[in-house]
Amino acid sequence: MGFSLPATELEATLGVLAVKMPSMNVQLVMLSRLIRLVHTTIHGELNERLHKHHLSESLWHALLAVYSRPNHEILPSELSSILNLTRTSATRLSDDLVLNGWATRSTHPYDRRKITLKLTKAGEDLIQMVSPETNEVHRRVWSALSEPEYEQLQQLLTKLLTAA
Repeated sequence: MGFSLPATELEATLGVLAVKMPSMNVQLVMLSRLIRLVHTTIHGELNERLHKHHLSESLWHALLAVYSRPNHEILPSELSSILNLTRTSATRLSDDLVLNGWATRSTHPYDRRKITLKLTKAGEDLIQMVSPETNEVHRRVWSALSEPEYEQLQQLLTKLLTAA
């Protein structure tokens, strides 16, 4: 992973700030910055791969959310919940999925007030074509961790999110 500021430089910078700002918890700032750098790296590499397929990371995750549901159908409100998006953002993603031919919209069979998104064959084919590339990015980035380290990190991050 190529970070713009190596960890040692970041530590040195934070060391200076700790002297100038004694109330600063340097360790917490360092952890926050490292998490951001890892996220930025993953996000950038995924978007680089996805861009070749006319996808963004958000659209990719929306496709996967629809694909994961029974019959490859989802309500936009469920999409919003799964992706932790506002309803407006989920609607925008839904519009993009339909516009690109990766999903269709139809009236919900039991409640005509609701709209259902259904993945098309083109959407399924796109997922099958792109997923090896995204999987490779994830495998490469996380390969520095052993299985126990990965599990520990997942537990710790989940604990942080639950407490937030």
